[in-house]
Amino acid sequence: MCKSIYLLLRNRQLANKMGINVISWDTVIDKKVKSSDDQDLGKVHTITNDFVQTKEGLVSKNYYFIPKYYVQGYDGEHIWVSLTKDDVKNKFERDNAPADLKAFLPEGYDEKRAATIKEHPEFEKQVPSFSPIGQSSGDIAAQKEKLTMPWENVIGKKFKSIDEHDIGEIKSIFSAFIEVEDGVIRKDRYYIPKYYIEGYDNENHVISSLTKENIKEKYKRDGPPLESELDTQEYLERRQAQDDKHPQVFVNGIPFMAKEPGVLVESQRTGETLTIPWEEVIFKRVKTSDDVDIGDIETVANEYIVVREGVGKIRRYYIPKSQINNYDGSALYVAVPGGLVSAKFERESPPTPEEVKSLSSG
Repeated sequence: MCKSIYLLLRNRQLANKMGINVISWDTVIDKKVKSSDDQDLGKVHTITNDFVQTKEGLVSKNYYFIPKYYVQGYDGEHIWVSLTKDDVKNKFERDNAPADLKAFLPEGYDEKRAATIKEHPEFEKQVPSFSPIGQSSGDIAAQKEKLTMPWENVIGKKFKSIDEHDIGEIKSIFSAFIEVEDGVIRKDRYYIPKYYIEGYDNENHVISSLTKENIKEKYKRDGPPLESELDTQEYLERRQAQDDKHPQVFVNGIPFMAKEPGVLVESQRTGETLTIPWEEVIFKRVKTSDDVDIGDIETVANEYIVVREGVGKIRRYYIPKSQINNYDGSALYVAVPGGLVSAKFERESPPTPEEVKSLSSG
């Protein structure tokens, strides 16, 4: 397996299983630094507890004192920061380290620090792995938004239990609950705590982590409950688990989920089969069996992936998941040569289940 698999892995334990060396901060001295808009910011000159200092230029030198928690990660060649070059120059270009750190740090930096630590608990010791996939900060922000359905867009969606039963339609959103209504004449109402939502799928169903029986027994009622009713050990543990899994997502909306567990990859060191969640591979590149790049993963459906190629003239390939035969951390590989992709998988609308079966076996 290509060593670039580490680009995707954000968890040190998983990285170790895959035979990947996690880099520490002291190893990034003299590494090149890039802004979120893919501009050079020089090389890392020094590292402190608070800053990454970079030096740009040979004769006329520019020094940037970039607060450490703006670092996104390391891609094997560059350190990437989550700011544009203009932002870095306007805010952090100076000849010497600031004497008054508190006055120097921009508003919102404490929140940025907290969010980074939550997503990367070992950030103080090691640099997170990162794959920029050649996109601007605006593109990356748009991609992250695509992985979350805002709460205001949830109203009107169908709600399903974890055991695949229809519960009803989402009617309203409260601070801690959603209201689901079932029936036309005789209506049943369910007030379900937000953190018992697992996510939304590509069919735009909102999926609960509870069974239909659990929902009917615990959450069927005529009016919304008091939020104090959620002060149970079970629910607090559930909330913590979801926040750990999806940092800051539930504040804004519902995370994307795919029904299948993910992409299976084999560890080079142990031969152990590991699972990479589907949501982690969205927007990664896709290559054919003869190493032809055919675009980025745009969507993951239950039975297939949608690959988008091009900018002006866009092509979409609907490729069954069964055709995926490898993953190296930066690209998925499909068991089809480049010359056959368009004829076999290009289409303007999603395939039916029968068509997916035909594409899988053909």
